[in-house]
Amino acid sequence: MKLKFTRKKQFSLSISILSFFLIFNSFSYAQTVVERYGRLQVNGSHVTAENGDKISLAGMSLFWSNAGDGGDFYNSQTINHLADDWKNPIIRAALGVKEDWDGGTGYIDNTAVQKAKIRTVIDAAIAKGVYVIIDWHTHAAEVYKDEAVAFFTEMAELYGNNDHVIYEIYNEPINQSWSDVKSYAADVIAGIRSKDPDNLIIVGSPTWSQDVDQAAANPITGDPNLAYTLHFYANTHKQFLRDRALAAMNSGIALFVTEWGTTDASGNGGYNPQESQVWLDFMIDNHISYVNWTVSHKPEDSCVVSPGMGVQGLTNGNLTTSGIFIRNHLLSRAATLSIDDFTINNEKLSLNQNPVKDILSINSNIIIDDLTVFDMNGRSVFHKDVNKNNPEVNINNLNSGNYILKVSSNNTTTTTKFVKH
Repeated sequence: MKLKFTRKKQFSLSISILSFFLIFNSFSYAQTVVERYGRLQVNGSHVTAENGDKISLAGMSLFWSNAGDGGDFYNSQTINHLADDWKNPIIRAALGVKEDWDGGTGYIDNTAVQKAKIRTVIDAAIAKGVYVIIDWHTHAAEVYKDEAVAFFTEMAELYGNNDHVIYEIYNEPINQSWSDVKSYAADVIAGIRSKDPDNLIIVGSPTWSQDVDQAAANPITGDPNLAYTLHFYANTHKQFLRDRALAAMNSGIALFVTEWGTTDASGNGGYNPQESQVWLDFMIDNHISYVNWTVSHKPEDSCVVSPGMGVQGLTNGNLTTSGIFIRNHLLSRAATLSIDDFTINNEKLSLNQNPVKDILSINSNIIIDDLTVFDMNGRSVFHKDVNKNNPEVNINNLNSGNYILKVSSNNTTTTTKFVKH
């Protein structure tokens, strides 16, 4: 039997489809992460959004740019995939400076190639609207201080007008004293500030950027937008380092975890999701932003891509156990961070929680007439007449996933996106 549509039904169906795509497309033009938070700013003992709101961003670090099993990820495909599929808001470009093992591929010996890699990542991050940490990735930065000053001064001149850019000027000092690190930092900071007066700068501390207590006891002065690096690996560094970090913050300095791993400090072995979660809860509770090590296919447990799978392994979802854990965490954080106010009839509404488990709850000072939930194919999967302010509805029958909520009040509608767990 051939189906027959009247013109009225065809028109009604067309309007329904058009309405959905208008709803769906509204998210295509949502604010980028950087548009939402602006230039990151130190306020007291926290790195905050530009307006002073406390935040805790969860991001990813690339591997050494001078390493064969990580350098191939320095491209826009990687940055775009992480932003789109992992909802990654911040990427760290780990510029390998010079290592005994790099065969002359580091920045000191192969400047043009390494600079091009870093600029490719910076440009891709800016185009995607995410933050990018420019990391001078070495354990001996003071040896190459002149090169660091020149490099960061150039990057500040090129990119200092972009709120996306963050400067990490010393990855991990090891046996250097804090006074030596501080002296090195002063010269690099001066170079940056000669071209960029206000973007965030992050400074490492001795013992693989763990001795933040030394920085807290004798901080760098004179720059209002300066934070300090904290690095940890969850199966090695436990409560003692959390205590040290909290004491440093209580002393008045701001921390930024530009590198952390789910494993032993070696990066290989000791995968520990339980202790990782303890650290994640600590950083979220204390409004510390953090970046996971690492986007690489090297056969190490801290790498997120399965060994030898390359960029296609990342984009095809061939992930390690740690990679699956981190991607799921970033997705959950992205959903939580997306609790934006939305408006109807010039009144602000907000979701009490996002992701949503069973109860969808809306803060509203006005009467909400009804709620409709669409799946991402545009099908209406839930509808409820509520006729009240601050409505709560049970959606426990919905499968886990992404949904669009349409809210109606006084013949006006608005939409927002939420995640069902």
